[in-house]
Amino acid sequence: MADNTVANAQKKQTALTPAERATLFNKLTRRYLNNVETRTGGDNTTVNFKLPKTRLLAGCILEVTGTLKATHATETAFTADVDAPYSYIANITMSYNSAFSPFNISGRAIKDYNQTVRGVDTVSRLSVLPKVASSAGTSNAFKFFVELPNMLNDRDPVSLILLQSDETVVDINVTFGSKNDIAPAASGFTFETSGVQIALLTDTFSIPADANAFPDISVLKLVQERNYTVSDGDNTHVLSTGRTYRKLGLQFTDSNGAAMSNADIGNIQLVFNQATTAYNISPDMLQMMNTRAYGGALGTGRFVFDFSDNGQPNFGGARDYIDTLSLTEFWLRFNAEKAGTVKVWSECLVRLS
Repeated sequence: MADNTVANAQKKQTALTPAERATLFNKLTRRYLNNVETRTGGDNTTVNFKLPKTRLLAGCILEVTGTLKATHATETAFTADVDAPYSYIANITMSYNSAFSPFNISGRAIKDYNQTVRGVDTVSRLSVLPKVASSAGTSNAFKFFVELPNMLNDRDPVSLILLQSDETVVDINVTFGSKNDIAPAASGFTFETSGVQIALLTDTFSIPADANAFPDISVLKLVQERNYTVSDGDNTHVLSTGRTYRKLGLQFTDSNGAAMSNADIGNIQLVFNQATTAYNISPDMLQMMNTRAYGGALGTGRFVFDFSDNGQPNFGGARDYIDTLSLTEFWLRFNAEKAGTVKVWSECLVRLS
């Protein structure tokens, strides 16, 4: 379909509610799932994909496979990183016209994010990493999947990206870390990666011919990550404003990189305009709510404020979204018993100008 056909699909729209427009969209479009290509990766390399200029992008799935050879004179098993094999990915970015990054996040954080979308059990069952070693060296075939959903959820056609335009350029870059990110080097062990490949699948929808079924593409979802230093004592971190938060994830680690326990962290607070403490919750309580929502524990030192959960994670309305356009300050505040780092990832909505 040419660009002028897409433009015609957006003309002559009548006043419809978002629910009515979504109903028409679901009636008058077709979903397409296409394996685009497979590329070779490896330690400390970056793999680039350019998405085809066709249809409306709902999201992508990446399948990462490879082999980790483990050798030890006497040991027959090794201990992997707690996030392995996701920890093998240092960073994933999706770039939209070089102006926006719908995704800019590490493998460790995308694992947690995917768990908030699909559930802890689903993500863990889709990850394979044997941990066998031998004196001659044993090859452990690993596999895991990364979802990059642009659409708000599987129901609501919000934050689709119009690929079918000469003006749209969407790139995905996957940067791998090293073998020690999968299995931290231990005494007497030797590790080697090989045969690393990454396959890309696009999830798209056809362009509806009826203008009233064309979705609102002026809203973009951003899933991004930042790291903040944690000091022993009171901590206040200023979070970005000018966007609407749907989810806020936290990963606490100490100065040695080990996960902080709940006892290491005081009540976690979200503060508006320096004065209004909208959330003030203990790590134990927040962890319980996360386990209830996602069907399993995210892991030690990991928490999510899920503003999209009004009874069903990721499918709730906008009632609890935090719109920081009207805020001058948005803070994360807590007390810590030890120094370290907090990795903060967020899922936000922004309106394109």
